[in-house]
Amino acid sequence: CTRIIAKSKPHLNPCLVKNDKNGKMQQDPVRTSTNANLPQCEVPTVLQKITNMARCTSEQLEMLSVLNYREGQEFIPHTDGYSGRYSACGFEQSTRLVTVFCYLNDVAKGGSTYFPQLDLDIRPKEGMAVIHFPADVELREDGRTLHQGKMAVDDKWLLTTWVWEGERCDENFAEGRIPSL
Repeated sequence: CTRIIAKSKPHLNPCLVKNDKNGKMQQDPVRTSTNANLPQCEVPTVLQKITNMARCTSEQLEMLSVLNYREGQEFIPHTDGYSGRYSACGFEQSTRLVTVFCYLNDVAKGGSTYFPQLDLDIRPKEGMAVIHFPADVELREDGRTLHQGKMAVDDKWLLTTWVWEGERCDENFAEGRIPSL
């Protein structure tokens, strides 16, 4: 965990999302953290654990992303899924079926992950993974997975990815295009 944090720190940038109206990438208005993409080849053991647990191929994984929330940063309530087929992040007419994130550090104050419909508040502990299913096999979004990253007081670090129904097919999102950290 500490190695992933150290490698990612110099490469952090504001989180971006695609604007559905104009197709351009812009700073995410609901997530105030920073992130760095992590090539799968740099964490083969982590990759193997995720693909074994989720019973998927590495091509079904969205780019691995290291997130950092500093004091005052948060991610307002959201789900990670889509209802029906969707094209994003290198996937065409697919959807996110599984969310996987792992806390990379202990967080004493702030920064918990809260699922309001389940009244579940998860305090970050280094090495602990959280898995949930934003959509079912019928590709229907599951509203029970609504969650938020509560405002950080202490720094919070996570490694996150999503498992899609199909494999990544857009070469712009190919693993070989991600610079080494």
